[in-house]
Amino acid sequence: MYTEQRTEKGVIMCGIAGMFGTPDSNTKVKKMLAILGHRGPDACGIHTEGKLSIGNTLLKITGDMPQPLTGTGSLVLNGEIYNFRELAAEIGLKTDSDTELLFTLIERKVRKGIKPTNAVFSVLSKVNGDYALAYACGTELVLARDPSGVKPLYYFYEKSMVKPGLAFASEKKALAFTGREVKPFPQGGIMGFSTENGKIAEKFTEKSLKITQPEKRISAEKEAIIYLKAALEKAVELRLTPVSGIAFSGGIDSTFLAALAKRIDPYVSLYAVGLPDSHDIAQAEYAAEAIGMKRNLKTHFLSPEEIEAAVPEVIYATESTDPMKVAIGLPLHIVAKTAREEGKRVLLTGQGADELFGGYSRHEGFFEQGADVLDREIYSDLENISAINLERDDMVAMANSVELRVPFLDKEVIKTGLAISPELKVRKKEGVYIRKYILRKAAEGLLPPKILWKEKKAVQYGTGVQKTLDRLARDSGFSKKQGGHIEKYLSQIASEKGFDFINEM
Repeated sequence: MYTEQRTEKGVIMCGIAGMFGTPDSNTKVKKMLAILGHRGPDACGIHTEGKLSIGNTLLKITGDMPQPLTGTGSLVLNGEIYNFRELAAEIGLKTDSDTELLFTLIERKVRKGIKPTNAVFSVLSKVNGDYALAYACGTELVLARDPSGVKPLYYFYEKSMVKPGLAFASEKKALAFTGREVKPFPQGGIMGFSTENGKIAEKFTEKSLKITQPEKRISAEKEAIIYLKAALEKAVELRLTPVSGIAFSGGIDSTFLAALAKRIDPYVSLYAVGLPDSHDIAQAEYAAEAIGMKRNLKTHFLSPEEIEAAVPEVIYATESTDPMKVAIGLPLHIVAKTAREEGKRVLLTGQGADELFGGYSRHEGFFEQGADVLDREIYSDLENISAINLERDDMVAMANSVELRVPFLDKEVIKTGLAISPELKVRKKEGVYIRKYILRKAAEGLLPPKILWKEKKAVQYGTGVQKTLDRLARDSGFSKKQGGHIEKYLSQIASEKGFDFINEM
């Protein structure tokens, strides 16, 4: 058994990786961490015991604790535990590290004879945070991921010992060299693997941290406003740091977050991108001035040339040539790059508000079918938000060593949001739908009516990125009339750049 750690200052990241089933697992994990090198590091470490190695490259936001942490077992963590100070106070632990707190809590339970999988579940049940982690102890390896899947985690496993039996990593590209079929680890999942006798066998547990429907509902509008606003205020406060900024489009979600953040940090920076004549630039400028944050706004004017140069970077980051993923990922990639150049390590985003409060046009149709249908579909949206949105967003931001934080997916905000009756999320007045009704009501007094009741415009259209991709594809000789011209253009770029792992996974 041995643990390697090295610390470097000035660069940041966070990623985890691990492998079991081969004598050279340490070498393999080093290779995986090197592939994840764009995520850091402040520190990098590997712990190896027998055929199992786990490693971490660290994004230092809270504390200064190199990983893996080792004791009875060993732990690597990608994420933030926002209530770690409260949990530390409960057990009398003095620490500035959320990782140390988590490790201490797990280890205490394991030393009492609780099985590692159950220990991890018990501790994470009390946690409010975004995380993906691996805890190895004895002959058991436990993987876990937060309920919304804010932090990415991918894995494969098989019982055959012809090749390594298990591997995991923060990004799929780190696992491409294995030649295995890689899949995302489930949101809220906790999975234990037995590594006894050098073999791998999955151990399922019925315990899960998945988002659940609340038993009590909030149907009174005033009550819903009070609880929702309080939960959001706390969520923003927990996520703000001296190195935070806000990805800002001037819509209801990001402007509400900015107005709440202003109460805590009047100087927090707002980052907006778009072509000079785009909707999002005009809207961001109007919204920032309307809430008294004009001086906080950092506007980055895109050019077709900059978008073209960023396309291969976003394809690599998202591990995809899907036109929608790339078009949505491009603006956030450039926002994160701009923020990083100004020394920011954290960006707050409004992701999750549409899913939780019925913000998409399809939610109108569900509402017409009945409140219970809308309720069910909102829950389904949250169950799938990681694969659809969060993994993409994490990877384009972390490609620039910037961590995304999502207040609307805070544990208490989700709990409150799901408790609010669906009739308060989508309203129909005089034949006109009002989506995210209760969120808009909660923001009254902080935002002007023009922002409160304005419908959103998708980021790829609002910034002008979609129009630019369309032109770039046509200029590259792909006919719009024949269909799929943007995807063909993106696939050509991936091929030219040698991104073979995209087709292999």
